[in-house]
Amino acid sequence: MTPPLAPGQRLLASAPDLAPGSALALADAVATALSSEIIDSSDLVSAELVSADLELKGQLTKAATPAAVVTAVVGERDARVRTEVTVFLNGDAGVAAVLRLAFTSAEAVDRSVSGLLCPGSREWNAELHRRLSDDESFARLIESYDGTVGISIGGRPVHIRCYRGQVLEVVARAVKGADFVLDIPGEVFIDLMSSNDNSFMETAMLGKMRSSGSGYEYLRMTSALIRIIDNARVLAGTAGYVGATTTSIETLQVA
Repeated sequence: MTPPLAPGQRLLASAPDLAPGSALALADAVATALSSEIIDSSDLVSAELVSADLELKGQLTKAATPAAVVTAVVGERDARVRTEVTVFLNGDAGVAAVLRLAFTSAEAVDRSVSGLLCPGSREWNAELHRRLSDDESFARLIESYDGTVGISIGGRPVHIRCYRGQVLEVVARAVKGADFVLDIPGEVFIDLMSSNDNSFMETAMLGKMRSSGSGYEYLRMTSALIRIIDNARVLAGTAGYVGATTTSIETLQVA
């Protein structure tokens, strides 16, 4: 049995350049190519496109080179497998469009998919909760904080409820919501997991992540957010994300 694709896995490496055309035509060509590659990379008979989101960043008047990365692999309740992929259409002037696609197997698959392959899933949240609760450095960073840190990873909300040095829960949605929410696109999260060092601050300064809610609390909890990413990077390494670090959390320094 072929193992499922993993977050961080690169696709379309050998795909030819796409001829100029409308954004929808290019998106359709990419979706068809990805569907075939997902089938070839797994034991699926077929894969169906279930969602698509196109973000235009430039002109699509010239040939575009596609590049893709898997951002999440989800085992669904009906035993199907959902694969989420971000595609970059690269032109002469850089990325001209970002296409986020989700495919699901057309049939049930007789295998279990680890919830850790989906950032923001119940299993991923539970493992992050365990790691943060055991992290004395993180406890020091939140020793005067009573509130909820919100992160959205690839559209999946993660609420980290803290009280004076303790992590009370890591869930999809806290009862009273979050003080602020940091939105991290799926492909940006993969970059954070696979970079040589924790590049949270550089990524934030480049505007690749956006926050909403209390700006004061967001700035006050910046060091805690960096430590959360530290723990997520170790989680990704142990879960098998392609290119992720396997550095022990004990060797990392508090920001």
